[in-house]
Amino acid sequence: MLEKFLSSIGIGHVKVDTVVPKSSITAGENINGEVIIEGGMADQPINEVQLLLLFKYEEDKEDSDFPYHEKELKTIVLNSIGTIKAGEKKSISFQIPTDPGHPKTTGTNQTILRTTVDIPQAVDPTDEDNIIVS
Repeated sequence: MLEKFLSSIGIGHVKVDTVVPKSSITAGENINGEVIIEGGMADQPINEVQLLLLFKYEEDKEDSDFPYHEKELKTIVLNSIGTIKAGEKKSISFQIPTDPGHPKTTGTNQTILRTTVDIPQAVDPTDEDNIIVS
């Protein structure tokens, strides 16, 4: 019971790592990879894994105090994951297509792949990977 409580507040919880073997692509190419989920100290149910492709850009906006902004480009949801057992490792393959007009990576423009594992009543583990688009 203590392990379940600690996992729910982020101590000994599920970890996620998104592995993208080819992190440099051209616009219109697919992003292929694996989401690796590693169980913590207690079994935890997983609602879904969300892969969010973001375009992060620099722009001065009158209605914002921040110079960087994010625009969601694509979302892929992986569900039917089930429960991750304590100490278990699960690997889930994915493929995300990019548009032929996808913005290129520059010094102020980036493409980010953000992975979030949705675990009920717990801290949701996340991972971010930079994708270079040429």
